[in-house]
Amino acid sequence: MKLMIGSNEKTLATYNSHASEYVAGTTHVVFGAIRDWINEALAGLPLDAALLEIGSAIGRDAAYIHEQGYEVECTDASTAFVQHLRRLGFEAKLFNVLNDAFTAKYDLIIANAVLLHFDRQEFAEALRKSSRALKPNGRFAFSLKRGDGEEWSDEKLNAPRFFCYWQPEDLAPLLSRARFSSWAINEVATERAHAEWLYIVARA
Repeated sequence: MKLMIGSNEKTLATYNSHASEYVAGTTHVVFGAIRDWINEALAGLPLDAALLEIGSAIGRDAAYIHEQGYEVECTDASTAFVQHLRRLGFEAKLFNVLNDAFTAKYDLIIANAVLLHFDRQEFAEALRKSSRALKPNGRFAFSLKRGDGEEWSDEKLNAPRFFCYWQPEDLAPLLSRARFSSWAINEVATERAHAEWLYIVARA
């Protein structure tokens, strides 16, 4: 098993030590671009579809998916967030997509504001592993911050988190290499601290 080192380990340490601040500082309502993206990811799926969320964090997106009639398996790589999710009543489990193996096949895997913490090599590996964990015609929905380069930021939590930024044209070769057959990339200007986002739904 690969050991977590460097940027990912340090970012997870920040989430583990500042989970309460993240919960308090994050909106608990799904609206706007995020709602549209989740709805696009769910469109046409039967209510008994197998769904997995990577990085469930505060449980907001999972709760919205439940409201649409679906069951979703909640996971997070942060022990603090897993504990928070369990206190909310979710059957959450600890899962790090970089280190851990998927144990089932899914119709939809969703990861909101998770893969943006991975460097470019880690991102490509997460795409590859997620693609292999999808059923035929399954979907992988994920979001990224639009931009160039990468950086460490203390914004929001007053503690370091690693961010890697992406342009839409950078994603197509990696999605193809990970054996996704098609994808939709929506470029969205939001009112969030980092305004430019990419919302992707890729199909196996």
